[in-house]
Amino acid sequence: MDFLVPAALAFSAIIPIILVFYFMRPKRQERVIGSTLLWQQTMQDLQASRPWQRLRITPLLLLQLLAALLIILILIRPAIFTNNPVSGNTIIILQTSASMQATDVAPTRFDNARNTISDYIDNLGPDDYLSLITMARSPQVLVANSQDKALLHSQLQQARVTNQDADLTQALSLATSLAVGKADTQILVIGDGHVLKPDQQIVTSFPVHYIKIGTNAPNAAIMALSSRTVDSQLIAFAQVANYSPTTRAIPVELYTNNTFFGVKTLTLAPGATGTIEWGPLAQSTTLLHARLITQDALKNDHEAWAIAGNTIHGKILLVTTDNIYLQTALRLQPGISLYETTPAKYTPGNNYDLTVFDGYTPPTLPAGNLLFINPPTGNYLFGTVEQETHISHINTGDDPSNLLSNVDLSTIHTLRTTHQLKPAIWAQPVITTPETPLLLAGEDNNRRVAAFGFDLHDSDLALQPSFPILMLNVLNWFLPAPVGGNGQIQAGMPVTIQTWSGTDRVTITNPQQQSSVVGPPFPVSPYADTNAVGLYQVAQRVNGHILNGAFTVNLFDAGQSNLSPAVNLPVTNGSIVAPSHTIPRQLREIWPWIAAFLLLVLCAEWWLFSRNYRSQKSPSSPYERDLLRFANKNHPNRNRYFTRWRDQCEQELHSIKRQIKKIRKNLTKKLRQRTKGERRANI
Repeated sequence: MDFLVPAALAFSAIIPIILVFYFMRPKRQERVIGSTLLWQQTMQDLQASRPWQRLRITPLLLLQLLAALLIILILIRPAIFTNNPVSGNTIIILQTSASMQATDVAPTRFDNARNTISDYIDNLGPDDYLSLITMARSPQVLVANSQDKALLHSQLQQARVTNQDADLTQALSLATSLAVGKADTQILVIGDGHVLKPDQQIVTSFPVHYIKIGTNAPNAAIMALSSRTVDSQLIAFAQVANYSPTTRAIPVELYTNNTFFGVKTLTLAPGATGTIEWGPLAQSTTLLHARLITQDALKNDHEAWAIAGNTIHGKILLVTTDNIYLQTALRLQPGISLYETTPAKYTPGNNYDLTVFDGYTPPTLPAGNLLFINPPTGNYLFGTVEQETHISHINTGDDPSNLLSNVDLSTIHTLRTTHQLKPAIWAQPVITTPETPLLLAGEDNNRRVAAFGFDLHDSDLALQPSFPILMLNVLNWFLPAPVGGNGQIQAGMPVTIQTWSGTDRVTITNPQQQSSVVGPPFPVSPYADTNAVGLYQVAQRVNGHILNGAFTVNLFDAGQSNLSPAVNLPVTNGSIVAPSHTIPRQLREIWPWIAAFLLLVLCAEWWLFSRNYRSQKSPSSPYERDLLRFANKNHPNRNRYFTRWRDQCEQELHSIKRQIKKIRKNLTKKLRQRTKGERRANI
């Protein structure tokens, strides 16, 4: 402990002054008298005051001395050094990634880190400035360069843990921008160190201190969940990892379309991964949900969701005379309802999501998506169709929609003739030749249109294994799933919904059943509220009816599921600091607490003084009460009773004094005789 104003010790001179006052306090002999009326003049003349006497220790004296000592301590301003790492200009980066939800540190790692920061805020000095940054996939500034403790506490309580990764590179870049032009800057990273690995060590111009939170807690996690068709049977696969120091038997449950399917147990060595297989599943299965039956410090990686096939079912109308190749290819596609008619029976309607015209084009085109195969010559939405021509060889054109994914064009050996196609400005040539494009595709005014310029019967394309794949890619482009690929994204990643032609409203409902409208306007804005893991439902209103789709968000992150805290951070000038250790020494004054105690002492002194004053003012014995009552001038028997009572008191007092004197004389005589006998015996 140090004293900031040692010169204030001169005020300690008040202590001997208090003692002098008590030494010089008059000492009056107490006597019981009949009335003060006869003694007023005598008391004024004979009042005895002894200027110096033996000091008597009383509670009132002790309280006054204690109050004087406390006042001296307040004046000299005692202060102590606390272990607060916040000094000068400090930037705290609070990790909010998925692993911070682990409960190995009570109540959670995130809450423990937040409580640590709260203690640092309480110990802020008058010259200290603090900035708060949360570190997830995208860092966020909570407070910049503030001394306001109330504001810092308020913003800290608003911080929330996520299911995302932690990007240390972006967080340090943001912290560096806050520290521009400020001297004596340091950065504190509080978390378990599970961050995205940079390509190389991060270099900063300020010291970076890592305060580690968490223990080496065991954990098991689902790392993948998917489905595939094997020998015409739908099979589900799940990958499980054991991030524990011991071998574990981990049961895994599987639900299909929210119905329990089965449970299997997987035994894994420490740090190992394994795969579980379920099947065959029903062909109508669209949703998979796997769950681990185990108790670990982290629970968000114990469940996973996956989409099996396309969750949106579209209606397709095929207008053809007789095209067995096209009919067979469309009937094999999952997630569609196929309707067929002939050109002679065709009537325009708006109830189909895709209309396929084979060798025929009606005078009035229907609404919705359109696919033309071998259209007659004329002018169309996608461009102009001219006379047939021969081609030399086939090439791949511009394919931004991946219509040719996994399609081998080299297997096409026969293609006699094709119509010459001149595309519109928005149409993209997907398959080209030196003479003319073979396949056009594009989107105009929220409507997708594609056209094949040749007859399938004039080519061996329909006989190749690539043809069903090509048709699947084309249908997925026309009738896309809400999210491309397998419908799975990582937590925190923004997602753009693929809308169907004619869609006028898109709504997303998250796992907490909270709905958000992402369209209109169109194209829809990216949806970024994907922090919660689980199933997200997508509803599209197309031509008056609702199409329901879905996508899933899973953790699937080994860096977050392996709960052992990182030894250090990938920073060149970083260091590890325990939360209880100091980085600088922070001075903290304690005189306000002493002042509060002084107030209590003064209250106790006042209470004791007032209590003694009341006891002196009020008569405590019956004789005193009678004396005051009989001394009243208006009392009729005042003189008679008072004289009788006074005489009795004097007689009793005189008798007691004689007895005491006699007893003392006898005791003195006996003591002298005993002393004389002992002296003779010694001789």
